[in-house]
Amino acid sequence: MIRSLKSKEKIKTLFEKGSTIKAKGLLLKTHPFKDGEIKFGVSVSKKLFSSAVERNLIKRRLREQILSSGFLKNFSKGTSFFVVYGSKSVFSSKEINDGLKELTKKI
Repeated sequence: MIRSLKSKEKIKTLFEKGSTIKAKGLLLKTHPFKDGEIKFGVSVSKKLFSSAVERNLIKRRLREQILSSGFLKNFSKGTSFFVVYGSKSVFSSKEINDGLKELTKKI
């Protein structure tokens, strides 16, 4: 089952001990927790986008592309990941999808 990553302890562990992959303005942090579920989170920096409207738009696009593009097939059960948006411009859904494909190649 796919769920949102909400636990502060898991997020902290993910960023401290997880592996990192970068591609096209996206940063992927992954860590195996062995809990039987695939959990993920997305983040957009407030420093890059001070407008909450733009941040939320990017987060919605990221979540949609992660769920619809088959990106989750690259992860085994029990693995959690976090996608951090790092570009200074607002990407379209297609550009985000291309970035996720680049991350998939590097996994």
